[in-house]
Amino acid sequence: MYTGPVHAIEEVEEVCPWCIADGSAAAKWSCSFSDMYNVPDGIPKDVADEIEKRTPGFATWQGNTWLYSETDAMVFVGEVHGERLVDEGNQDKIDACMKTLGGMTFDRMIEHLKDVVPGGEPAIYLFQDRASGTYEAYSDSG
Repeated sequence: MYTGPVHAIEEVEEVCPWCIADGSAAAKWSCSFSDMYNVPDGIPKDVADEIEKRTPGFATWQGNTWLYSETDAMVFVGEVHGERLVDEGNQDKIDACMKTLGGMTFDRMIEHLKDVVPGGEPAIYLFQDRASGTYEAYSDSG
């Protein structure tokens, strides 16, 4: 059962994931699973509706933010475990995460990235563009 964020008037503690996927959960509770305040103008309504009503959200400190390319929703890769990411050595993923940390020397950012864990502060959420394969991330803390 899905126990992530559900934006609804009534309290919804768990949802069948298949009911999210087919839209019946959103219809039943008039709910959404992601904050939709940052959808760019070039995103088709059906893509935004799929993220809002038929895609499980993810827990964050300040409310989840879905990332978009100019014309499509990006794929949520997951919450970053920094040490594993650095060990994996995928420079594109590392660069996307380091952009969210900013304001530090390269060596300090790598050390800070290694300390990032799911549910920690800050938390980093990684996305991938379906068309280009590039990565973007954002960070969040309490």
